[in-house]
Amino acid sequence: METANIQKSSWIENIKFLLVAGGGLFGDGYLNQTIGLVVPMIGYLYFQDTKNSPSAVQGDEIKGSFSIGMIFGQLLFGTLGDAIGRHRVYGKECLFAIFGTLLVILLPWKGLSHNGVVAWLAVFRAVTGMGTGGDYPMTSTLSAEHKVMGSRAKLILVVFAFLALGTLTAAVVYVVLLAAFKSAIETNIVRLEWVWRLLLGFGIIPAVLTLYARLQMRETAPYEKYVAKETSLTDHSKRGYAAQWHDFQIYFSEWKHAKVLFATSMSWFLFDIAYYGISLNQSVILKDIGFGTGSTPWETLHNTAVGNVIVSFAGQLPGSWLGIFLPDLFGRRNLMIYSSLATAILYAVWAGVNDVAHSGGLIALFALSQFTLNLGPTITTFLLPVELFPTRVRGTAHGISAASGKCGAVLTAFAFGSINDTLGLRGALGLFAGVMTLVAATGLLIPETKGMNLEQIEAGVLSMTDSDKKFIGHVVESKSDLLEVKASV
Repeated sequence: METANIQKSSWIENIKFLLVAGGGLFGDGYLNQTIGLVVPMIGYLYFQDTKNSPSAVQGDEIKGSFSIGMIFGQLLFGTLGDAIGRHRVYGKECLFAIFGTLLVILLPWKGLSHNGVVAWLAVFRAVTGMGTGGDYPMTSTLSAEHKVMGSRAKLILVVFAFLALGTLTAAVVYVVLLAAFKSAIETNIVRLEWVWRLLLGFGIIPAVLTLYARLQMRETAPYEKYVAKETSLTDHSKRGYAAQWHDFQIYFSEWKHAKVLFATSMSWFLFDIAYYGISLNQSVILKDIGFGTGSTPWETLHNTAVGNVIVSFAGQLPGSWLGIFLPDLFGRRNLMIYSSLATAILYAVWAGVNDVAHSGGLIALFALSQFTLNLGPTITTFLLPVELFPTRVRGTAHGISAASGKCGAVLTAFAFGSINDTLGLRGALGLFAGVMTLVAATGLLIPETKGMNLEQIEAGVLSMTDSDKKFIGHVVESKSDLLEVKASV
């Protein structure tokens, strides 16, 4: 009976963790996706004298500001999590997401110029981005260091898969809101005000619901064991930024470790160029392939919304959820390399037939490429940085890798409009095909973490030679064991 109660308590605790950690990423996916849906509505409402659309540069500023905020959030919260502990930081990122989104929704209805509208949205979307960006290193490290359910990769990726669920939900909510306000919008286009503000407003709900539980999250056992009780190998002073920076310098001063961080950062940078080039511009792409057009503003927006649902439901969501089981079967590195190559081939095919194929075939290619993209590179770029590094630099390394990715997102957010205007969608897809090939190439620099537990990663097994690994032959249980083993080796 006592054993059954313990197991029941453990299941309840694990489900609670999934809901809290996954709920936050659900909100991140929702808030990230919505801006590509909101910008066309902003065009109809505030840019009626410029063909109902902001300029390519203005649209890029609105979309790209979120990623700029994410860069700062990922670096800040990643290092804070290592410096002062996961439990002292977790939840604070939600406050930024809530505050930033509220201010975006409160954009003045009248009185702002075109540049004023763009500036308001860009600034507060950046604040929102700081919160969602901070969620990446914090949630990933907590998931990696949580009591394992099945396998570490499955737990991390189940939590991460909530991101795709948030993306799909945003698209569905958009369809529902457009249907609810159809008659009002067709009578007076100004009624779109309610659609875009409500669309973004619903994205705050997951952050609000999980905020208290995040603030109450206990410290992880690995952080207590490897960091809190031993601030560094040489300095046992009170843990803080100085000690964390000292650990970071020591660990990454060795090229074998710095090379891995470079690989995870570069692969994520390249990947996000393609990923955000597509996801932030789905409305533009759907219109280009003939799926996001209509005879009235409502029909145009509705067709775009339906196209987003199809792509999310047929591509992003199944790819992310099926991908949960693949790293333990095929290995992280193999999955990254081969799925990136498959995505590159699909982009190349899409580019080749874009001007001649029917819109139904193009939307199928769109969904299939999103499926392979989310099946492999999306999940491995998130998973690998949290598995490859020891506890004392795990959050920082994941934050740097993720921030590098968002640098790629910023680059594509500000460049896609110009590239699309100059080269067309075919040229952009050809470029993305080349980028995904480079992602596969960077995967060759990344060690395989399949079958490794946190204690082995802590011991530096990934960077040891085969003879070193055979010598250890067991799980290193404590930092003193680690020092003895390394001294022997």
